[in-house]
Amino acid sequence: MKLPTEYAPPERVPSEVLNAQITSLQGNAVLQGSAQHRPEHIVLLNPQRQIVYANASYLTMAKNQGSGEVYGARFGEHIGCIHAVSGEGGCGTAEACQTCGAVNAVLKSLDGKVAMQRCTIPLEAEKDPLHLIIFTIPVHIDDSIYILAAFVDDNKVIEHPHALAEHAFAVQRLAARIEES
Repeated sequence: MKLPTEYAPPERVPSEVLNAQITSLQGNAVLQGSAQHRPEHIVLLNPQRQIVYANASYLTMAKNQGSGEVYGARFGEHIGCIHAVSGEGGCGTAEACQTCGAVNAVLKSLDGKVAMQRCTIPLEAEKDPLHLIIFTIPVHIDDSIYILAAFVDDNKVIEHPHALAEHAFAVQRLAARIEES
């Protein structure tokens, strides 16, 4: 049965495919060495927008949000976006998702483009929303395409405007290193 959607495709990969993707990326030395300790919150998404890799910074940020299992979830589901449960297909499938900077950046990169968007993630449980800037870049790893998504705190960028360009260049260099491996 096909799940309904108001915006992004709701399909997900079967668990055995997901596990193979996760295992493959965990064994990628360049990814582990270059991305693991970056200050940006970094995830790799498969074409179905599911998280298949997360660096230490992202896991720390997500832990502070009280999130559950990271792998296989979509960003909004994992981080606790109130709209992620609105659509039957999960994060990206509700009507409100049409204006989400995170979903829109990922969809642009699924079309082969580099994107940068601001996004405000309204959280469950009466928490303050997250104000983030997301950079997304399509990357090819082992004959598969993934989306490298890097999140930075918008409030920190406002305090240090030069940091936005530094993060953007760092994410582009990281994507290039990953693809070269």
